[in-house]
Amino acid sequence: MEAEKFDIVIVGSGPAGLTAAIYAQRLGMNSVVLGDTPGGNLYMIQNLWNYPGFPGGVPGAQLGAQMFAQAQMEGATLPMIRLASLSAEGGVFFSETATGERYESRTAVLAMGVVPKSLHVRGEEKLGIHYCALCDGPLFRGKDANVVVVGGGNMAAHETLILSHFADHIQMVHRRGELRAEAALQKELRNRGNVEMIMDAQVQEVLGDDTASGVRIATRECGEQVLRADGIFVCVGWEPDLRVIRVPFDTTSEGYVKTDASLMSSHPGLFAAGDVRDTAIRQVVTACADGALAATSAYEYLSKLDR
Repeated sequence: MEAEKFDIVIVGSGPAGLTAAIYAQRLGMNSVVLGDTPGGNLYMIQNLWNYPGFPGGVPGAQLGAQMFAQAQMEGATLPMIRLASLSAEGGVFFSETATGERYESRTAVLAMGVVPKSLHVRGEEKLGIHYCALCDGPLFRGKDANVVVVGGGNMAAHETLILSHFADHIQMVHRRGELRAEAALQKELRNRGNVEMIMDAQVQEVLGDDTASGVRIATRECGEQVLRADGIFVCVGWEPDLRVIRVPFDTTSEGYVKTDASLMSSHPGLFAAGDVRDTAIRQVVTACADGALAATSAYEYLSKLDR
């Protein structure tokens, strides 16, 4: 199959990738966005309260769909398929999907966001491990269910608040003595009568046969104990996954893409935007800003090549 040629290939269909596509198209670049979820991880956010222009909040899935529709309206190609590999040779990027589609471009933007971190404990591969309360929380409605949430940051707090509408009892397990979630979220958690905090506790093992039935934890005060669980939600943070990228570039020790002021990586023509790059803050609004800058920088990069 002959490769389709584009000015820019954008890897990721979240806020950074879709904004990059909108800006690229408006600058006259021909763009293709590789990703199979409109809005990326936005679908995991029940209501986004801090996105400018929506004082009453906006559902993440709705915002993602609107961004997707806008990129489509601007003329971006959105085949709704994931990247399988990205390589480069002679100043050209070669992208291939799992279903065999091939694309060539002189610039590329890595905007694939991040993926949930694993607990790295025995038994985590069992059924009954979840990473999205908005997606899987309804499974526990009306079932007298006990759910365990592992984590103590903003992500864990958001997930717990969503689950509190479905599960009868939630045990929030955090390895530190106090939550890291912002104060407003902690206040909401304390007002939920079906949420129990278990602090200074480390998950040692996920119990059960094929399906998880609980966790064994070690606490500072009480030693080891077992928590029964009908579902376990892992919310211990995020990390980049760049395994499909075959292009050499510099990363941090945590695996995030290092970029310069124009958001170009150490590989010429390869840019990064959003959560996947080394940045001080990872929010939807900053991902959008990154996408705009990355596309504009790619346009300027191509303009210099064509002089």
